[in-house]
Amino acid sequence: MNSMYAGWLALGIPMLLFGLVFLRRHGGVFWMYLAACVLGVGYLTTTGAVSDIGTKALQMVGAMNDKASAPAAKPATAK
Repeated sequence: MNSMYAGWLALGIPMLLFGLVFLRRHGGVFWMYLAACVLGVGYLTTTGAVSDIGTKALQMVGAMNDKASAPAAKPATAK
């Protein structure tokens, strides 16, 4: 996955969930919130911050996968 797409997902999904949970009943406020989120993510995309966030997110996911797939340590044997 491209780091920019990962950054968009890492930023967009939490913002969208927050808006849906807390602002869903207030139609105009919700749409204004979505417009502000789009503008904010667009600004972060043009400055390159989204790629940095996506790189960090992919590194964190890779670190979790490495820990999960690492073989279990063998117990020490008594002499």
